[in-house]
Amino acid sequence: MKLSYSQYKTYLQCPRLYHHQVNRIPPPEKQSEYFTLYGKLIEAFFRKYTNIFTKQGITLSDSDVRINLKELWIYILSKSYVDWQEPWVRESSEDIFNKAYEDALLNMQKFDLWKDARSEVSYEILLKKSHDILSCRMDFIWNNPDGTVEILDGKGTNKIDTNVDVEQLFFYALMYLLKTKQLPNKIGFLYYRYQLIKYVDFDMPTIMDFKDKLALVKKSIKEDKEFVAKVGLSKQCKWCAYKYNCKAYNDKKDANAAKKQSTLDEVYSGELLEL
Repeated sequence: MKLSYSQYKTYLQCPRLYHHQVNRIPPPEKQSEYFTLYGKLIEAFFRKYTNIFTKQGITLSDSDVRINLKELWIYILSKSYVDWQEPWVRESSEDIFNKAYEDALLNMQKFDLWKDARSEVSYEILLKKSHDILSCRMDFIWNNPDGTVEILDGKGTNKIDTNVDVEQLFFYALMYLLKTKQLPNKIGFLYYRYQLIKYVDFDMPTIMDFKDKLALVKKSIKEDKEFVAKVGLSKQCKWCAYKYNCKAYNDKKDANAAKKQSTLDEVYSGELLEL
């Protein structure tokens, strides 16, 4: 069994979604990737900037940054599905690009991590007892000149501390521990839009507790024969590409609608009211 953090998290959110993704069952409809565009672009740029330009001693002018971003942007748009007429689309392609360009320049100026860091670092760890494989791809491993190590996860979100998952960093710390036999010194989130790094407190007991939870989830996945959908009619379901073919989702939606209608029927008896 091979397990990444995103698969672990998906199973906890909805076993049915996990099953569909792991077995590569195509969704009935394309899902808009509009909200991922900024993150894809700025992450692609800093991956290239960190792994290539800084390591080769290449200094980029503002014009060079724009040119490289534009090449990446054209490629990302060609590989992403976006309906620019959807009601939630508030920024144009040009708006998103210009914001990423501005933030790229600000982050380059703010931090000196790029020359000492590695980006998109992949680990695969074979677990001796179970013969399972844990895999991950970390945004940045920063080897500071003083010998300390930081693991950073880049975030393109507009809201600090919203929609971030500290367990993701715990997973990365565990992977680093399994790989190097020691914990990183710091773990944190890099907020590109705010040029800010927010660190997360952790220690060995924290990572061991997470390891135990991970083992239980891994065991549950192996024993699961049904992969029952977990429905909450939340954002998780709202943006799920499989929702229209999901019986559990549709049953829940119909039940909620019937409940609302029943409430309306009770409030309004059908008699005319005198005004």
